[in-house]
Parts: sequence; C-alpha cells; structure tokens
Amino acid sequence: MINFENLDPARVCEALAPLIADDRRARIDEVLAARLGGLVLVLENLHDPHNGAAALRSCEAAGLSTVHAVEGIEPFRFSSKVTQGCERWLEIHRHKTTTAAVTALRNEGFRVAAAVPGALATLADFQWSQPYALWIGNEHEGLTPEARAACDVEFSLPMAGMTRSLNLSVASALAVFEAAGRRRAAIGQSGDLDPNEQARLRARWYIEDVRGADAVLRRVGII
Repeated sequence: MINFENLDPARVCEALAPLIADDRRARIDEVLAARLGGLVLVLENLHDPHNGAAALRSCEAAGLSTVHAVEGIEPFRFSSKVTQGCERWLEIHRHKTTTAAVTALRNEGFRVAAAVPGALATLADFQWSQPYALWIGNEHEGLTPEARAACDVEFSLPMAGMTRSLNLSVASALAVFEAAGRRRAAIGQSGDLDPNEQARLRARWYIEDVRGADAVLRRVGII
C-alpha cells in the first residue's frame, strides 16, 4: 500500500495525469472544489456493515471528505456491495475509544454534536461557519453515555409523523445532507478545503483512479 503522506502531490499528479482522461480529471477537480472538511460524521460502535456502508455512501455523495468511526466494542465494518467503491474517495479515521475520538476532533477545531431523538435543538440552530462533527450511535443502544457527556450539543431530526426514530443509515443521510447544505450556505461557497488539502487529495485520488499507479510512480522514481 502506498504511503500518501510521504509523496509530493505535484509530482504524483504530473506523473499520473497523462493516464487519466480529460473529462475524468475535470470531474475530480469539480468534486474537490465542493469537498467539505469542516463537516464530518462520527459513527460509534456500529454493528451492521450494511448500515455502515450506507452511511459512508451518503457522506461521500454529500461531499464530505472524512468519516470517523469509534470501535470501542467491535471494528467498524462496511459492505462493499453497498458502498460501490465510495470509500476510495473518503478518509476513514478509526478510534479505539470515545475519548480518543473527541480529543482528535477538538484538536482539529470541531464542535461535537450528538444525534439524540427528542433533543430540543436541530441542525437549523447551529452556527455553520464553525466546523461540526455529527456523532451517531449504534443501531441498538444509541449513543453511549460517555459520548453524550463529551459532546458540546445535542440535536434531533424533526419528525412530523407518529414514527419517533429512524434507521441509522437514513438518519445519517438526512443529517449529513442537511448539514452540508447549511455549511455551504454559511461559508458562501461549495467547498472549504484549502489548496494544500485539495492538492493532497487530488494526488491520492489519481492513485486510486489509475490501475498500477504504484508501478508507474516507481518507474519515475517517486516511490
């Protein structure tokens, strides 16, 4: 596996660009321009790999760049049949404990918001010029008490029917799509990645897109 962090993004892109069709490179640039680093989803102790996969797919489709998984009980797993390869375009950060995840997010400047049915606040109440991490618990127990205590705020998804809860993957999709729209409106642009982060991701995505990219990069002396 290629260690992306040790590579010069400009050299990687220069070497691989001729192997990627013009329209494909244009699509990569279009998606990068709309990528959000200031909004992440945190999934705590998920059990069903289909739910995990559906959540990843929603995050990628909404334009998020990163998903965090807390693996306090079991490893985070996802079904490749459901993701359809969307994980290639996401960064998945795994944490062994809730404390480790919260610490990492706070160190990156995120406010941490817990999804809790019945909470008085909704996503409409947040100041979306700030980065937010939306924290969702597992299918059976919901959020752990530790997670709820550690989060800065709790929110709920408004429901007008008799149903008072949603499937985890559906709740994740609704939350990230609404939050992504509000984040973009607050910052006045489609994405929030700085040029260096865009360059790093472009290099990584070029590697993902080119079959045998490692051999190409070795041949030209980049790795």
